[in-house]
Amino acid sequence: DDDDDNDNDKTTIKKMYIEDAFSSAAKKLSQDKETAIRGGLLGTLVPQGYCRAQELDRACFEVPLGEIAGPIESDYGYHLLLVTERTNCPKLDGGYTRIIRGGENGKLATLAAPGKGDKTVQEETTEIALSQIGFWIATSLAGGLLAEVAAKAAGVIETLPFEDQVPFV
Repeated sequence: DDDDDNDNDKTTIKKMYIEDAFSSAAKKLSQDKETAIRGGLLGTLVPQGYCRAQELDRACFEVPLGEIAGPIESDYGYHLLLVTERTNCPKLDGGYTRIIRGGENGKLATLAAPGKGDKTVQEETTEIALSQIGFWIATSLAGGLLAEVAAKAAGVIETLPFEDQVPFV
């Protein structure tokens, strides 16, 4: 009876979530050391023209979302491609922009539309740019104030610009 259980265990094929399977295979089999350690990841939401190989770059915007495509031949060798997230390709992807875990135990890939509150790449870029501008303005002001206080402490200047101001009454 125990032998039957062992035989069933050996013949049972374990299902893996597609990204996990792809990542695992890339880590073991990829000859590109740069992407192998990242599980084959080229990048996230990379613009067209990002990939070194034109064939691979073109395929990133032609392959259906969530399907493994290839082998794709380039000057760098042969590649398999899995697109897990893409924006601005409604003719190819419809209203979907990414694949997410679904099904029993999260082993199946499900196409998903942008969630409520998800930002476009342009909105995220604008938000990052504005936060960086704010950071550098605040840093400049703080640095200027610190320099003036240090100059007064060293005796280089007698009063700070804001010390001469009359308080509001």
